[in-house]
Amino acid sequence: MGYTPPPASDQSHYLNLTEAVALGYGAYQTLRKYIADGNLPAVKIGGRVKVLRADLDALAVPKRATTFEDVESAIQRVVATAPPLTDAQVRRLSSLLGSA
Repeated sequence: MGYTPPPASDQSHYLNLTEAVALGYGAYQTLRKYIADGNLPAVKIGGRVKVLRADLDALAVPKRATTFEDVESAIQRVVATAPPLTDAQVRRLSSLLGSA
């Protein structure tokens, strides 16, 4: 007999990790890593690790889109900390990037 999940509206329902994987919340090891990193609250009930469906749903919230300013800021940090390029390295990069 297969697992029948509770209704999606029951956000206070605990799932074990196998159930969470079966419902598509991620791979078993990924969920364990989220728990270990503190990104997914978990409890042990009857010797099994369980998580709230609401906490799993919260993981699926889209992150803020990367903006042009984010990219420019990252480039500036790399340039500020990288050693100077040799002329040969500059020529090589120029040939790889073309007229980009």
